Amino acid sequence: MMRFCLLFILTCFCGSLLRGQTVTKKYNLRGVLSEISGMTIWKNRYFAHADGGSPSMLFELDSTGKHIDTTIISSINNDWEDMAANQSHFFIGDFGNNNGTRKNLSILKFTKDSLGETIQQPEVIRFQYADQQDFSSNTFSEFDCEAMIAMQDSIYLFSKSKSTAICRIYSLPVAAGTYTAKVVDTIKPSFWVTGAHFAQNKLWLCGYAPSIAFGLNPFLYTSAMVDGKIQHQTGKTFALNVPGTNQIESVCLHPSGTLLISGEYFNNDSAAVFEVRMPALSAPAQKPTGQGFFPNPSGKKINISNASANDHYAILNTNGNTLQYGLVNKQGEINVEDLAPGIYALQYFSATGHRSHIFVKN
Repeated sequence: MMRFCLLFILTCFCGSLLRGQTVTKKYNLRGVLSEISGMTIWKNRYFAHADGGSPSMLFELDSTGKHIDTTIISSINNDWEDMAANQSHFFIGDFGNNNGTRKNLSILKFTKDSLGETIQQPEVIRFQYADQQDFSSNTFSEFDCEAMIAMQDSIYLFSKSKSTAICRIYSLPVAAGTYTAKVVDTIKPSFWVTGAHFAQNKLWLCGYAPSIAFGLNPFLYTSAMVDGKIQHQTGKTFALNVPGTNQIESVCLHPSGTLLISGEYFNNDSAAVFEVRMPALSAPAQKPTGQGFFPNPSGKKINISNASANDHYAILNTNGNTLQYGLVNKQGEINVEDLAPGIYALQYFSATGHRSHIFVKN
């Protein structure tokens, strides 16, 4: 408890650190992503997933937050907490461990090329912490984790560390298998770490610390990271002035230089994605390109952004049988009113190539 009180005190001091940034809300998140816990960017495309107990789905979002594609993951969402990507694969961390009792910690791994397939069968990286011997329930367990990054051959996990304010960094191989995660470094960001991202040789961590008034104060930490080693002398902490939910859960850096953070529903503030601009992050954001599909779930129709004449499609059931095919109408719509409620695959063909989309008909 003394260490927890120390974190409260540290929160008061951290509020004065480096406020040279501007935070603006990009859009609210609704539906299942009100519980957003992981987000990343790949090829100017935004991906996100929800917290434990939510559907086992990875959502692609457009620049306004609409769901435009969905990948179903064939693995229970016990407590998905963060996602990361290296050159070839996506990783989803099923390692939320609020009370320190879990013995089934894992990371789901699947190729980027398989996005949009009817059901994605991930490889599994299973692990335990080398320094955990006690699995009894503890609200302030030091073995809760909500953040990770992936490099070419390694995954790094960042402990939430709710009582000590010391974030332990664990290393794992990226290959499927069963491992013991060992501590390779520590940092003291003075907040509970809930999201991580690695880009342009920089590590970014986000999270929050409880305030004396039992609210949450959001923070951002960054430092150089070379060959998997944090350059501690470059570390900086930013107290964020977020115009909305303060339960910040994930962070990612767009190639253009725009930093995005997301937060889940908290204290009547809607879940949302925010844009963070600092002197070193001044380039404008780029919008995703290509066809987008929405809404999802769908009722009477599916809308296609950037649709063109002669674009055609086929709708398949989960057995791979074609139920419907044809051309997209002039309004860029596909009528799905006659489909029975369920999960379907949309195969879409245009002049720019072929895309697959999973959608739920309600």
